[in-house]
Amino acid sequence: MPLSWNEIKTRALAFSREWAGETRETAEAKSFWDAFFNVFGLSRRAVASFEEPVRSIKGTYHRIDLFWKGRLLAEHKSAGRDLTKAKGQAFDYVQDLIREGRHSELPQYIVVTDFSHIQLYDLEAAERLVADFPLKEFHRHIKHFAFIAGYKQHTFAEEPAVNLKAAELMANLCDTLEDAGYPDHQRQIYLVRLLFCLFANDTGIFDSNVFDLLVTDSAPDGKDLGPRLAEFFETLNIPTDRRQSTLDESLASLPYVNGGLFADSLPVAHFNTAMRDALLEASRFDWSRISPAVFGALFQGVMEPRARRQIGAHYTSEANILKVIRPLFLDDLQARLKKAGANRAALERLHDHLASLKFLDPACGCGNFLVIAYRELRKIENALLASLYGTQGIVDIAHLARVDVDQFYGIEIDEWPARIAEVAMWLMDHQMNGDLAEKLGQYFVRLPLKKSPTILNTNALRTNWKELLPPKECSFIMGNPPFV
Repeated sequence: MPLSWNEIKTRALAFSREWAGETRETAEAKSFWDAFFNVFGLSRRAVASFEEPVRSIKGTYHRIDLFWKGRLLAEHKSAGRDLTKAKGQAFDYVQDLIREGRHSELPQYIVVTDFSHIQLYDLEAAERLVADFPLKEFHRHIKHFAFIAGYKQHTFAEEPAVNLKAAELMANLCDTLEDAGYPDHQRQIYLVRLLFCLFANDTGIFDSNVFDLLVTDSAPDGKDLGPRLAEFFETLNIPTDRRQSTLDESLASLPYVNGGLFADSLPVAHFNTAMRDALLEASRFDWSRISPAVFGALFQGVMEPRARRQIGAHYTSEANILKVIRPLFLDDLQARLKKAGANRAALERLHDHLASLKFLDPACGCGNFLVIAYRELRKIENALLASLYGTQGIVDIAHLARVDVDQFYGIEIDEWPARIAEVAMWLMDHQMNGDLAEKLGQYFVRLPLKKSPTILNTNALRTNWKELLPPKECSFIMGNPPFV
């Protein structure tokens, strides 16, 4: 069974660090490729060979740096050498193989590298250049190499990764569920679950595109999609050690999410072709490029303008949120971080302070203030931890991140934006864990969810805020007051 994507990402981070700064092709290229294949849990010797001879059109023999027959050809250069020339050589080798009649050995993929940079080409794709990135970003592009790990690759149509498109996709999903008569209250929860799954699938919370495959492998008329989604949601709410041993392997690989998001039982959605097409289009979108900070805008995109006026929903831009929180607390914290420099005691005192702060937005809506404040707080913590531990070999970085979503409180009159706020906080936490992983060289996912923001679903004007967060515990109150 292939390694999990989380394990592969952890290995990719370690690989990038180990090979940073290497320049000598002749001395180290073979060791580089042995380590490269190990990232995916493969022995290079089991699948690929070095210096494979191939006869050129001139009759002379050349040697392919690395060759996995029928799968991959690699050309390696010393650091700083022209990769365009390396690409040309690699493509020439493919033509040489054709001339020799070695059709069964033709590779689908070509990789060229100079240690510090990697390019991946797919000879069967319309756009042959699939990935082009510096070595330090290897973990971000790891799924392009699914063919090495043993995962089946699926090609999805490209979509413009813009917030407007994401909002349109969510609105379309909402409309198709509404047209089908799916109940209002349950529809809101259902959409939040779908949003979580779409984001989780594209950001590494789920392994191996499992949610995309569930949608794409469903019947074209959508008749089996509702029950499959119900089983998917149910599995996410069951601890891994309590799942049935006969559970389908793709579902068994799912993490236990917890946090209450998948706890309530919902009616099965009876999909038709239009509903399936709406979800299929959403699954083709790259949700990893959408920040949870704009989930409020996505929420607005699926609400009627009249509903917005009735409940006072109002989306505050990130720029305006930063104008509020910078003088309120962010400028001071950033100044303290800068002043601490490399002073370990000062950094640890600041870390204690960050972990003690508590924030309240009494009219939080979809949580934009909370999400962005959390992101900025985690940026400071991550920079602080990088200063403290960046040069050390950390066995487990999960325990180092002490700033968490349970330091944030909100009040929201409508249930759906309250749930969006909660999910957005969890997903921002995941993004910031990824940022910390890059800094410290170890990938991790904070699942199952053990902590949650406290979002009270009630009218802030008729609620005693002290019952939610006692004044002596509250560090800052922020937000955009409701309007009529």
